[in-house]
Amino acid sequence: MAGPQRTHHVALVRDDAVLLAADGSLPRFVQDLEDDDGPDPTAYATTLAGPGVHLAPVVTLPPEDSDDRPDRLHVLALRGAAPAGAVWRRADDLPEPWRSPVRLALEQYAGVAPPRRPDWFRPGWHDRVEAWVDRQLSATGRRRTGPLRTHRVWSISAVLEVPTDRGALWFKACCDHFVAEAAIVHRLARRIGELVPGLVATDDEAGWLLMEPLRGAADSDRAEGAVDAAAPAWARAQVAALDWLDELRAAGCPERGLEATLEGWRAVLATSPELARLTDAERQELPAATARAEALVRELSACGIPDTLSHGDLHPGNVAYDGSEVRIFDWTDGCVSHPFLDGSHLARVLDWYGTGEGEAERVLQAYAGPWRDAFPDADVDRALELAPLADLVFQSVTFAQIAAAAEDGVGDFEGVVLRFTREVIARVR
Repeated sequence: MAGPQRTHHVALVRDDAVLLAADGSLPRFVQDLEDDDGPDPTAYATTLAGPGVHLAPVVTLPPEDSDDRPDRLHVLALRGAAPAGAVWRRADDLPEPWRSPVRLALEQYAGVAPPRRPDWFRPGWHDRVEAWVDRQLSATGRRRTGPLRTHRVWSISAVLEVPTDRGALWFKACCDHFVAEAAIVHRLARRIGELVPGLVATDDEAGWLLMEPLRGAADSDRAEGAVDAAAPAWARAQVAALDWLDELRAAGCPERGLEATLEGWRAVLATSPELARLTDAERQELPAATARAEALVRELSACGIPDTLSHGDLHPGNVAYDGSEVRIFDWTDGCVSHPFLDGSHLARVLDWYGTGEGEAERVLQAYAGPWRDAFPDADVDRALELAPLADLVFQSVTFAQIAAAAEDGVGDFEGVVLRFTREVIARVR
């Protein structure tokens, strides 16, 4: 039996005309939502009808029935030669539900973009990136052999594959909220280069990274034992980072320690529109749960483990491992905070993955080992007990801030704050 699926439609635009499929509709493809190894839909969309780049965020179309999974629409600008024999139709002549979102995307692309729309949805951005990449490659004796290829584009970042005469490289740009990632990784490459992606070049101001490929980054080719290798290695790096935190702060690494986290969480609880969906019983519980959770987060901070470099979203999917070399990537959430949030998050996501019995606890203890050695007087066991709750609070702030920084209506993380808030209430009952 087929698993859950979603249909994607692709509107490839040339001037004011849209390419049609043979049956007169828009080209489309079906995504298997359980296939974690398949290409991202934004990557597949850019090759389905012809060479194109997204000129707007992916649109969620209104479902025909309330029980249906909504289709998605990709609006692309042609970038390259038009497919031979293609049939084109004026955008104004498209039927609904395609005509309105395509027309709106074209108007915004040619005119004023909505607030907080990332630059990769603007005219000329890919040209500027390719020119920058070419300059960086020339300094290394390499050359680009084709246009940049979309790996994933969305509200947070654009990740593109760069074909060169010596193999593919990877380019990443971040939205304004995460623009410091490039500068952070630049500093990390100097200090713990063996644990982060290999850098070819960065533009710290623009937030651009050009990186060597990572071996063992995908679920399909990541070697067994990745988290067992990553957990203690990362803990040792965090201990070492205590000596050079000022370098990270100077690079724009956010301070997300105790007070910043709790202040951010209070703001989330006061302003998040998602919390209107709490039940009456949950709303009654929330004030006491908030006070209890805050007291426990403060207790974690008092256990004797200092704030240091934190990845902010450490899970198996952000670990590359080929059986000998482990590297941690995707540093958008990098910050200075309590380190055990990383260890706890890694273990918690392992539980979500449904891994073998006892694996999460084994990894957590391996992570804690370097901290026990470095801070023998700290109450490490109590800190490990408290860290999962603190991570829920921390992640609530993370996702609320991302939602506030993203373009209105994108909805990439809809419902996350609500889910984490409910988990906090349940954990402190």
